[in-house]
Amino acid sequence: MKAKAKSLKKNAPAIPILVWIGFLVGVPLIFVVVLSFLSRDNLGNIVFKFSLDNYKRMFDPIYLRVFANSFLLAILTGFITLIIGYPVAYFTTRLKAKKRSFVTALIVLPFWVSSLLRTYGWVILLGKTGLINNVLVGLNIIDQPLNMMYKFSTTLIGTAYMLIPFMIIAVYNSVDKLDRSLLEASYDLGAGKWKTFFNITLPLTIPGISGGFTLVFIPSLGMFFVSDLLGGGRTVFLGNLINTQVTRGRNRPLAAAFSVGMIVLVVLVLLIYNRVTKNKGRELF
Repeated sequence: MKAKAKSLKKNAPAIPILVWIGFLVGVPLIFVVVLSFLSRDNLGNIVFKFSLDNYKRMFDPIYLRVFANSFLLAILTGFITLIIGYPVAYFTTRLKAKKRSFVTALIVLPFWVSSLLRTYGWVILLGKTGLINNVLVGLNIIDQPLNMMYKFSTTLIGTAYMLIPFMIIAVYNSVDKLDRSLLEASYDLGAGKWKTFFNITLPLTIPGISGGFTLVFIPSLGMFFVSDLLGGGRTVFLGNLINTQVTRGRNRPLAAAFSVGMIVLVVLVLLIYNRVTKNKGRELF
């Protein structure tokens, strides 16, 4: 009893914060879930009548394709940010303290600028009258401007650019905590740099990789403004669909159902991340 009382006293300052966060997160979530079971009339007004029609419509081939597009975008974004971000994080940890602080500041610097402004920056670069096309035409490398906008690949580039700092920071923290004595032991036993990397470094940094992948995967599902500006809305993703149903379609119950579907997808990813990190922890200890 005394131990419980001490524990409660120790954690007492955190209780109001947890209650406040629970209120801010829990109430909107309950509202969205309840709304997803309602319907609407011809004018877009909510009708308080229980219905599963919104969830049935989610399994329409058109909407399933939207889920597939969003899942593919999130997976590819995760892999691209990992391929680019892992080397950056790895070599950053090998720098001296001052240089490491400077490079880390450069990695975090994009967060100081609005995501919308950074997206418009890609429009300026990739547009038909953009910087890249103007330079290529000016150097007589091409005769006519290249059509680089309004494609799935353009949306992928924009999303990866927006989220790559999350991957770098997650992997950086994992690599920075490596036990260097294990690497030295590997070298002493005759293993080269590549063998040490694939047998020691990479397995030990899997929690950081999976954490970074999760941090990239989840927000990439809802960054509808990137696909609107860079993809031109030609490929519909979950974020675009939810935004359209709320603003233009005036079908908030259906939008809520899609939001619940997105939440389920995110929870599945978090469960996979939890299992990966737990299994890796068991292997290490």
